[in-house]
Amino acid sequence: MKQLFFLLQFLIVSSVLLQAQQHTVSGRITDAETGIALPFVNIVINSSLQGSISDIDGNFVLKSTEPIRFIRASYVGYKPDTIEANGSPVINFKLQKSSIQLNEVIILPGENPAHRIIDSAIAHRKQNDPYQLDAFSYESYSKFLVTAEVDTLLQTPDYKLDSAHLDIKQFFNKQHVFLMENMAERKYLKPGNDNEILTASRVSGFGDPMLTLLMSQIQSFSFYKSLITISDKNYVNPLSPGSTDKYFFLLEDTIYDGRDTVFVISYRPRRNAHFDALKGLLYIHTASWALQCVTAEPIAEEPGMSVRIKQNYSRPDSVHWFPSQLHTDILFSSLKIAEYPVYGHGVTELKKIKINPALKKSDFAAAKVIIEPDAKLKDSLFWANNRPQPLSQKEINTYHLIDSIGRKAHFDRLLDITTTMLSGFIPVGPLAIEINSLYRNNVVEGGRPGLGLKTNYRVSKSWSLYGYYGYGLRDNEHKFGGRLDVNLKKSKDTKMAIGFKQDTRECGSMSYDLNTDGILSLEGLRNYMINRMDYFNQYFLDFHSRAGRSWTFTSRLSRTSFLAPDSVLYGSYTETGFAGTHSFVLSDLNVFLVYSKGMEFVQSEDYSLPIGGNTSNPVIMLDLKQSFPDIAGGNIRRTSAMIKISQSLKSRYIGKFSWMVQGSIVTPDVPISLAFNAPASFRHFTVSAPSSFETMRMNEFFSTQCVFLFLRHSFESLLFGNRKFSPSPELVTNIAWGDYKNTSHLSVPDFKTLEKGYFESGLMINKILDAGFYSLGVGCLYRYGPYRLATPKENITLKLTLNYYL
Repeated sequence: MKQLFFLLQFLIVSSVLLQAQQHTVSGRITDAETGIALPFVNIVINSSLQGSISDIDGNFVLKSTEPIRFIRASYVGYKPDTIEANGSPVINFKLQKSSIQLNEVIILPGENPAHRIIDSAIAHRKQNDPYQLDAFSYESYSKFLVTAEVDTLLQTPDYKLDSAHLDIKQFFNKQHVFLMENMAERKYLKPGNDNEILTASRVSGFGDPMLTLLMSQIQSFSFYKSLITISDKNYVNPLSPGSTDKYFFLLEDTIYDGRDTVFVISYRPRRNAHFDALKGLLYIHTASWALQCVTAEPIAEEPGMSVRIKQNYSRPDSVHWFPSQLHTDILFSSLKIAEYPVYGHGVTELKKIKINPALKKSDFAAAKVIIEPDAKLKDSLFWANNRPQPLSQKEINTYHLIDSIGRKAHFDRLLDITTTMLSGFIPVGPLAIEINSLYRNNVVEGGRPGLGLKTNYRVSKSWSLYGYYGYGLRDNEHKFGGRLDVNLKKSKDTKMAIGFKQDTRECGSMSYDLNTDGILSLEGLRNYMINRMDYFNQYFLDFHSRAGRSWTFTSRLSRTSFLAPDSVLYGSYTETGFAGTHSFVLSDLNVFLVYSKGMEFVQSEDYSLPIGGNTSNPVIMLDLKQSFPDIAGGNIRRTSAMIKISQSLKSRYIGKFSWMVQGSIVTPDVPISLAFNAPASFRHFTVSAPSSFETMRMNEFFSTQCVFLFLRHSFESLLFGNRKFSPSPELVTNIAWGDYKNTSHLSVPDFKTLEKGYFESGLMINKILDAGFYSLGVGCLYRYGPYRLATPKENITLKLTLNYYL
């Protein structure tokens, strides 16, 4: 009997549950004017407080155990709207923007009720941060399209349009400007083991999948770090300690989710607060005081484009909150089609999320992103079976049209040119022209026109051949060289090289021979001031490899014949005077190590490229040299070590502090060409060269052991705010100490040593002129301390500052 009774109860409950499941309404919420989806809209059923919120795409699904009579939608900045259900399973909302805007902060009596909620969310940051999990993994699908804001045009009758606007309307009625998709698998193991494998990629007009990395790089994956990255710039997180003093929070709405509550809080910087700030909405769930949704955009529009991000979080294991959807909207304000602004919209959806799966360090490759060889070869059947939703007809048309245009216009070649130029070369068919070799200038050589050529992967993916030639118009000397690189293991960037060169180098150069400056290196700006150089002939054998995720190793065996200037002699004093020579030979073993924790790079079958990473970690470079006499004609015994440590630390409210320390030591009894020439860059007015002593004269100080310290603190936009004219003040201090242990074997022009310490400080006003990808400013430095010169005019220098934003 009891069994029958329980069975009857079960059937009744099941019947009720089945009936309850029938009361379901779904729909989409959009802006009535633009048609853009509205995420995280508060939706309430009937007169109850129970309801839900729309997802990032504006979609919602409501289920109720009682009949749904009407639905009410409310959203910050929009008028609330109520629609009667009338038994319809689909209800779409088009919300009108509210005409009332809050222009000023409302001062409320007593404590701001939003602060208690924000403080609770901050206190639970570590608990809710995905990167604090022991491990996680997921699969993702990303789509990014570019189109134009032509909604008004599309609604205009054809007879009211001229031929140009009619063509634009017909184009955007059929397709977008650009479309790309990718699928990836990601796994993470605390601390810092992180791999993302790009398994499928499709880009309209392009075959190379590298562009699809854009979506994963444009915003922070988690909204719990103190600084949030949007479009390669860091902003202060409203959910960071002390944020209630910098941001104004307003409790906008309350949503009930079962026994829990979701608080909707708007945020923006307080009036007259100068820092890199965001504005948007926070949806904070009382279950673990975690983010359920967030929207964010910079309070100040960046030159050329503005970015808005949206993130949605869920609990895949019913316990831990984890990102489930990421959206990015980009308005390219400097790019228009006719008068219509161009914008991009991207979405990333996560699935098969696993919290704390069993992962081992051995499961991870060194590269952060790995592009599978067949990623770009996936066919239409694969995409049809794996997309969360089918492509619209407009998206299908975009692929067909842009792919055909891309083949005719060789879009992949344009992408190849762009990426190659960033590495310092211009591709021309199977060759690439080295930009740095086209023209150089310094005091010794004068103008130095030349040409450097390198074969690219179109000739061979296993090896490359490089050669260059240059001619000094002042010294009338030929310079040339060449090398053959052979790739041994691309996954670790392992290769060997053999080569030779006949060239010049600065006497006592502090540069790392195996770490040449890039085309946009600001440190290289002092090269045109060099006025004492050695000529040399060198044969070398190199080995290079990446070790793990943080180490890069390069070694070199070389034989180098040096010819110093006639006035620079190496020898000894005799009864009749100094007997010396200005030529010598080195037989060297050189080991060069770089440690850069957090550096990330992408690996494919064709290339290995850096993609940034955690720049707050110090970068350590170590250069060791040993010269062997009586081997291959060497006649100098030399042991030297140089170490360089640099770091940039971004703080939330006081700007960015950068420092670099460089220490060097060498066997005392070596030619002065092998000692250390303090890097000077003095002119009364010239371009500033960071990591140099800008009030120091060329060849003024030499050392056999020395320490240099370069300190810079940039206030960025903190003092002048985010206005159109927003200069960035920067404090600079450079310090040097050194000693020359033994000069008895030298006959050289007079120089000074640094036992008492060298000091200079100054102020740079950067970004006086902001041209988008670069900016100009001015600065002034003053030399003081034991080595100050006789008059103030001799101690001061004016500088033009140059900064790149690439």
